[in-house]
Amino acid sequence: MTPTMRSIGSNPAMCHKVRLSDEALRQIESIGDYIAQDSPRNALRWVQKIRSTIDTLGNFPERHAILYTPQQAGREVRQTFYGVYRILYEIQNETIFVLTVRHGARRPIGPAEVEGIE
Repeated sequence: MTPTMRSIGSNPAMCHKVRLSDEALRQIESIGDYIAQDSPRNALRWVQKIRSTIDTLGNFPERHAILYTPQQAGREVRQTFYGVYRILYEIQNETIFVLTVRHGARRPIGPAEVEGIE
């Protein structure tokens, strides 16, 4: 993928390396900042827990539902949830690329938008 992807975990027991796109990193930071307006402690806890959830994708990433097929979005995109937040990712060989994190109340991201995330 692109050099803008960043690794968040490299547990030796994991089958796949997990990396986040700049988009996913921006979303996590933005959501954390929003939560911190009311409670910095809750924001820190939320960021730690969503990162922990994302890190688990390294083990059996196929366990989550396919949101878009390659015919729809140019690549197979899967989704999982942390609370009301939707985590979109793709599996490429031994690496899991987290594409974005979005609040479930937001308009769902469409296949064309997914294609544009690097």
